[in-house]
Amino acid sequence: MKEIIKISPSTVNMSGAPGNTLNAVVTIEPVQADALNIIDMKLRFNKQIKAELIRPGQGEKNWQVKISCYSDAPADIYDFITLTTDNPDKSHLRIRVYAIFENAVPLETNDFKSEKNKQSQGI
Repeated sequence: MKEIIKISPSTVNMSGAPGNTLNAVVTIEPVQADALNIIDMKLRFNKQIKAELIRPGQGEKNWQVKISCYSDAPADIYDFITLTTDNPDKSHLRIRVYAIFENAVPLETNDFKSEKNKQSQGI
């Protein structure tokens, strides 16, 4: 089957620390047609994930979805975005979104470099 619409990336994986806003951009490119109209956009589950649909500029055919997510506490957040198009062969597009907020794990003080230095000094 020939590709009709290219979604890049089709799965969004974001990660960061609580208190930060994570951002990503997805590009939707019509491969076979000159134009594609996206009629509707819906998020399924999570209110923490926000999405904004950006129409193609003058002379362009690619759409964009700007995605952002915020959490002030450690969390694993999942949702999917469904786009409804005017293309009868591909009337619905789905983008999976994962956002992981985790606190940084402190590094061990006994790291590889200090071990190597001790060995080279004969300690």
